[in-house]
Amino acid sequence: MRIARRLLAACIVLTAACTSTPGTPARSRSRLASPPPAPYLMFVAVPSNDAFKHVVLASLSDPAGAVFVTPLVCERVYFAGGRGLCLAEASVDDLPVRQWAVAFDGSFATKHRFPLYGVPSRVRISPGGHWAATTLFENGHSYAERGFSTMTRVFDLEANTVAIDDLEELAVTRNRAVFKAPDFNFWGVTFARDADTFYATLASGDRDYLIKGAVTTKSASVIHEGVECPSLSPDNRRIAFKKRIGGARGWWQIVVLDLETMAEKPMWSETRSVDDQVEWLDAAHVMYHLANGATGADIWVAAVDGSTPPRILVPGGYSPAVVPLR
Repeated sequence: MRIARRLLAACIVLTAACTSTPGTPARSRSRLASPPPAPYLMFVAVPSNDAFKHVVLASLSDPAGAVFVTPLVCERVYFAGGRGLCLAEASVDDLPVRQWAVAFDGSFATKHRFPLYGVPSRVRISPGGHWAATTLFENGHSYAERGFSTMTRVFDLEANTVAIDDLEELAVTRNRAVFKAPDFNFWGVTFARDADTFYATLASGDRDYLIKGAVTTKSASVIHEGVECPSLSPDNRRIAFKKRIGGARGWWQIVVLDLETMAEKPMWSETRSVDDQVEWLDAAHVMYHLANGATGADIWVAAVDGSTPPRILVPGGYSPAVVPLR
């Protein structure tokens, strides 16, 4: 266990969205008395009212319209397969750690809590709701920083146990040979539909790799290079990710990787730097948040084929997840 894991991270800025205050102006929304019918959009809201940092639900037909405000207050959130995970600060001062991964059900009732050590960055749940993965910064607060350190864990939401305490436990191969280095960093897990396969970023020696792994065997192999924060498409055939453009001091462009041909297609319609793990809205569009001085953060949507320019889907929000029909 690393020393850093035993230390609680200080209050570090992740993004403007995560550090906005309730005084930040944002358009007020009408509220729904009950959750909208699925499919709907779940996200963390950052308005200038009592819904600040609450998880809210909005209809996919009108995501910028009326919302249902849940009791959950989270830094990051995700939901799939009837289960959710909220990365949150402790609500009382006498608990041994300050950050928790709170597992909840479709009624937003807490089912279990896993202690976390660090600053929340990413969270994903497998489509069936069995596995969940979190990434936290142990050192630093940005993937652009030198010397940052992350810890990525996988939880079993059915048994309420830790399945993989740290992805550094994985047996990794590259070109069919054992691949191991002391500077390994893992982050940005995304799960496939088969309830075992996952993809993630592995960084080592100033390079970022896409790995494909299996939770049950705690093994993975390098399948591509230059991939950060992968997100698997609904059909499991493509991965959208952020790719560094212009060297170490450059910016992040959204790129779509075809997993059959390994061909990359940049999403040139988005010209701004996107430092986020995108979420697929549907088979043709991805969502991501960008910081905004007026609202703290906004959720944007763009077509992966570049046929339409990016547009704001939800003002005053981040960490989106599509909750489909079951």
